[in-house]
Amino acid sequence: MKILLASSSSGSRGGGELYLLYLARALAARGHEVTLWASSHPRMDELCAHFAPIGPVLRSDYTNTYDHRTRCIASFLNRSGARRIAGEWTAQRPDFIHINKQNLEDGLDLLHAATLTGVPGLATIHLTQNARQLRAVFAPVRDWVARRALTTCRFPLVCVLEQRARDLRDFLGEQPRIHAIPNGVELYDLSLRAAARESKRAELDLDHSTLLIAAVGRLVPQKRPLVFLDLAEKIHARLPGAQFLWVGDGGLSSEWDARVARRKLGGFVRRLGWQSNVRDFLFAADVFLHTAEFEGLPLAILEALSAGLPCAITPNLLAEMPFLDSSNSIAIGDDEAWASILADSGRLSELGVNAHQLAVSQFSFDMMAARYEALYRQTM
Repeated sequence: MKILLASSSSGSRGGGELYLLYLARALAARGHEVTLWASSHPRMDELCAHFAPIGPVLRSDYTNTYDHRTRCIASFLNRSGARRIAGEWTAQRPDFIHINKQNLEDGLDLLHAATLTGVPGLATIHLTQNARQLRAVFAPVRDWVARRALTTCRFPLVCVLEQRARDLRDFLGEQPRIHAIPNGVELYDLSLRAAARESKRAELDLDHSTLLIAAVGRLVPQKRPLVFLDLAEKIHARLPGAQFLWVGDGGLSSEWDARVARRKLGGFVRRLGWQSNVRDFLFAADVFLHTAEFEGLPLAILEALSAGLPCAITPNLLAEMPFLDSSNSIAIGDDEAWASILADSGRLSELGVNAHQLAVSQFSFDMMAARYEALYRQTM
């Protein structure tokens, strides 16, 4: 099957865009021909470069929704752009068009373009919280526009978690074309963990017994990195030997640095910029701490599970991810029951084994690709 993967082009490093790369590899491994269509904006260069060994890459003069001052309104009204994009896609003669959207209002012109081609297609939507829930400016208007566009396009809409699918049904009404297909993740070879852990800990100047609590993500408000610092301070007060590491960059870098300096956290908190290989940092850690305000199905959590790390999660996310429970994760709440778990290396090891087994049983690349392949064929 010849599959055109169309990116709404929000960036190269967000999990919602990296997902396209992972899906493409898995589909290619199953014998499909995959092509990436993306904006010519420089922020997409990195993702496109990584995609090139998998299949053709088409770049287009496309403006992402959030580069428009009027956001989804401009995207929705971009009829001439949609016609141009439809022509670009039709020229590739795909059997199927798969659009990757970050949220409800993102890429509405791409939905219209796909409809104009007449080619079977679907759209994956990673975040299904509406503009009102996200406290966006002019939320009623933006929600009306997104609802109108999503209702007008009649092909399947795929969410990355059942909770997200329920959100979409609440937004659009109960519809059989709404599906849930979880993201996939590389299944790490845990036989490599001991050597990688020793090497990375030496690089970080940590001995083998130090409790290392890590996070991977962009330093942006949605990920709440400053909450990570608050929790690091709280956990360190109970477990003075603990060390904390954030891997990633973003707009809150200067505020992060200022808070670390102001509260004198530098003795046990550090951050690194974006890393091309996060696996070894995960292998070096003992716990993965995730503090985001909201998510789709974050690749960072799935990668942590794959690395055999128990995930320490704030209550707002635990409620949305039923696959995380007391057998594989730690609830970081107000009762501080977490402190005894973090201090118990045997318990952490047990949780880590269960976490890896969860990744193997539910979140492999091939399982994700097989589910999409079945929906492609059903749609065609």
